[in-house]
Amino acid sequence: MSSFASKPIEEVIAANPKLFFQLYWLGSRDAIAARVERARAAGAVGLIGTTDWSFSHGRDWGSPKIPEQMDLKTVLAMMPEALTRPRWLMQWAKTMRPPNLQVPNQAAHGEASPPFFQAYGEWMGTPPPTWEDIAWLRDLWGGPFMLKGVMRVDDAKRAVDAGVSAISVSNHGGNNLDGTPAPIRALPTIADAVGHQVEVLFDGGI
Repeated sequence: MSSFASKPIEEVIAANPKLFFQLYWLGSRDAIAARVERARAAGAVGLIGTTDWSFSHGRDWGSPKIPEQMDLKTVLAMMPEALTRPRWLMQWAKTMRPPNLQVPNQAAHGEASPPFFQAYGEWMGTPPPTWEDIAWLRDLWGGPFMLKGVMRVDDAKRAVDAGVSAISVSNHGGNNLDGTPAPIRALPTIADAVGHQVEVLFDGGI
């Protein structure tokens, strides 16, 4: 379950207790530690550190506009599109309110959830984690820990040195950088290099 998910982790774990929490490196270590502890308290059985996301403004040209919040002005502006999708509209009509576009798992349990774009902007402004950060996160969690986004043998070996339980060979679906090698190409050499030391998972990209 992504830390950018639209439902609280406590609510999802109530439906599926075998949940792994996928953490984005966002904000200070104290803020990250608070999210980790919330996942632990909720009953998450594993933690996934996400390092395979790249951003390209050029890939967003022509994408539909995503509102920052669902206020009355936004609801009225988007109503014509909603009316053309009656099945989707009925799902939200049952709750008597539109989607709130918030990310509850980026806040402490019981605190107000930040809007998606506020959290996204903070994440964009947070420097990527170092290998020392990965080792710190691994020690903080203490349980099953997977590093998502390993595409090179040297990084796979450093992940093992950092103490991860598993690695995910992934380029985040190649959704932003067309020139990124497909994970299927990287998988065999990574599995040969570290597969006897940690679990090696494959995340799309064929």
